[in-house]
Order: sequence, then C-alpha cells, then structure tokens
Amino acid sequence: MSIGSALPILAGGLLFAGMAGASAGDDHDRAREALQAGRILPLERIVESAKARFGGEILDVELEDENAGFHYELKLIAGDGRILKLEYDAATGELLRAKGRDRRHGERR
Repeated sequence: MSIGSALPILAGGLLFAGMAGASAGDDHDRAREALQAGRILPLERIVESAKARFGGEILDVELEDENAGFHYELKLIAGDGRILKLEYDAATGELLRAKGRDRRHGERR
C-alpha cells in the first residue's frame, strides 16, 4: 500500500494514536473538532510540505496534543536513505524540529 492510499486510513484513525490524555475516543473527538474548527491543518498539507522539502516516503505519522498545542510528528525516509523525525506545528504548518539518522551507519545528525 502506498502512502497516498494510506493517508485516509491514517487521517481516520491511526493518526491520533499518539495523543496523550483521556480515552482514545475523547482524543479522536478533540482532534476532529480542532480540524473542523480550523485550529489545525489537515494531515495532507503537512505531508505535502514534508515531501516537498525532504523528498522520500512517509513511514509514520502521529498527532500529539501537547501543552503548547497540537503537533504533527512524521517519520520519513529521505531519498538518500536517512530516516528523519519531523515535528510540525499543527496549527501553522511550521517545521519545529528535524532530527535525522543515517540508516546505513546508524549515525544521528
């Protein structure tokens, strides 16, 4: 399954698996309400931004509900083989943090 065909599945359920707090149902509801109210951007927009900047394929996505607001966390394998962990502000789409590891040598960058 390609990431393009997996996005609706991620957006529909797995995306919210990383949220801390109350029950999973409450997490889903809060995230859905935030998206519908325009307080967070759709996952597709964040994925497009990450792929445009870093290339490669998305491996994993989580939406974290943190004190400072919602953050998208993406794990991506870049075209050069590096595995990147990217953190985006879910409200603005701003890249907050990028960590990388050279998959071939296990090196962190």
